[in-house]
Amino acid sequence: MCTGNLNATIDYNPPFPGKERHFLRAQIARITHATYIVPKDLIVVDEETKEDKYSDEFAWPEDLKNLEIWTHAHAMILNAGRTSHALAPETPDEGKDELLAGLNEKDPVAERYTKVIKEDSAVSGLPVVGEEPGFAWIGKVVGDTQPYNNLGKEGTSSYAVNVIKSLRWPGAVTVAQSGKFANIYVGYGLKKGDTCFNPTEPPEIMKDPIDQVEQPEPTPLHPKEQEPEPDTDADKKKAEGEEGAE
Repeated sequence: MCTGNLNATIDYNPPFPGKERHFLRAQIARITHATYIVPKDLIVVDEETKEDKYSDEFAWPEDLKNLEIWTHAHAMILNAGRTSHALAPETPDEGKDELLAGLNEKDPVAERYTKVIKEDSAVSGLPVVGEEPGFAWIGKVVGDTQPYNNLGKEGTSSYAVNVIKSLRWPGAVTVAQSGKFANIYVGYGLKKGDTCFNPTEPPEIMKDPIDQVEQPEPTPLHPKEQEPEPDTDADKKKAEGEEGAE
């Protein structure tokens, strides 16, 4: 689908209204908004300046593989392709609030640092275990889980790494250890569960054949007149006739 030429057109179905650079920018935005996660209550938005700041009351939880303590760092992209609903400029002021409320009811807006990743809709096609509604993320612990005593101070330390993987965007992983975390994505830019429609291409159009030179009809309507077969006994009869004359 991508050629590496940022100015190339996207030859795909359904068609994409833009160049390859626009498609890549759109995919990066989708992946970033869906997979960039942070621990809950680590970062808050200042009510006055609307800027991000680290919370002074945050304490790192022990169970970092728990999906309930991770939130999306970016606002969710709505079905309309934006992070917030917008109305047409010619919309009258009287009905704007009702229209926005209706849009928000159909497609709720999720602000930054507010939506827990466990609330994400389940990925289709995955097996459902018991009465679980499905899931879009999985968390696990890898490495050495043995706790070790800290030298010179109280408490223990663990060298295990908590891994949070996205099932909707394969290749998106978040790792956390000892109060540090990092988000990374190494994938093909494809979302799991999307409907894939790849129609079969028509066969290649063949070139016009070369005009052939007209040839005699191999089976004519009227057969040729056949000459009588030669008499094989003509020489014998001729010799007998000469003997009789003598």
